[in-house]
Amino acid sequence: MCGNPNTRLLSRLIIDFLILLGVYGAALVVLPQQLATVQRGFHCSDPSLRYPYRQPWLTKVHLTIAVVALPAAFVLVVEMLRAAFVPSGAELKQRFVFVGARIPSFISECYKIIGVYLFGLGLSLLVIRLTKYSTGRLRPYFFDVCQPTWGEEGAENCADPSLPGNRTSHYIEDFSCTEFAASQDLLGLVRHSFPSGFVTSTWYAMAFLVFYAQARLFAPWLRLLRSTLQLACGSAALVVCWERISTYQNHLSDVAAGAAFGALLAFFVTVFVAHLFEEVRVKRRQWPRNEQIYGYAGYYNRATYGY
Repeated sequence: MCGNPNTRLLSRLIIDFLILLGVYGAALVVLPQQLATVQRGFHCSDPSLRYPYRQPWLTKVHLTIAVVALPAAFVLVVEMLRAAFVPSGAELKQRFVFVGARIPSFISECYKIIGVYLFGLGLSLLVIRLTKYSTGRLRPYFFDVCQPTWGEEGAENCADPSLPGNRTSHYIEDFSCTEFAASQDLLGLVRHSFPSGFVTSTWYAMAFLVFYAQARLFAPWLRLLRSTLQLACGSAALVVCWERISTYQNHLSDVAAGAAFGALLAFFVTVFVAHLFEEVRVKRRQWPRNEQIYGYAGYYNRATYGY
């Protein structure tokens, strides 16, 4: 049964789906419910926590478009262009056979690239969750949103003019927020500054597209288009960094760490997981003239490649 090419291909699809389901389930469901954020303290004299709260103009909808819809459309268009314009003699093309039907090479390539990309994106979400909950770094607008108080019945706060000068430099860890105008979601986000999730995800997506375009759009007449697309991806990543800093959502170090991690993860996925810059030889097999494949009960124990 394992020798049947249809069974092997179906098993591969199921395994890939289960891996992605496990990674995203752990990142989006399990970790937020099981992990507790580290209760990190502050200094009243810390100027990096005294910025006003500003409503960010980049939302989760924009992030979803940038890291899911845009890369999927980008890969689909590039692979279709390669299938249409790249000469068949320039590279070895591969076709899978499933239930007697030949799957075009650009579909299998899209499945491979998008699957690897989603796997890397899931890994970035895992690291973001683990780092945010384990560090508990306070955001720049912490004082404006939380208005922390401590002591007996919350009698002391950083705005108290009677607070001695030597007390402002003390590290305060046991406190409570008193700003009733802030929602519980906002009070939860105030402890999740490092690293910037928006920057990490966007830099991973844009860096992945930059490496992907460098590996796939190699034809001389596509160099100008490739450079333009790479510049656009880099500009989009920088815009996200500027937005997170200008709206005081993250510290500069949070943005820098997120950008570095996203770019390094994209490099690792494209080079060492997807092997985009390696040329792999594909064995060609000829179709016998007097034999055919009928559904799941074929005459061959292996899939046929080539034309």
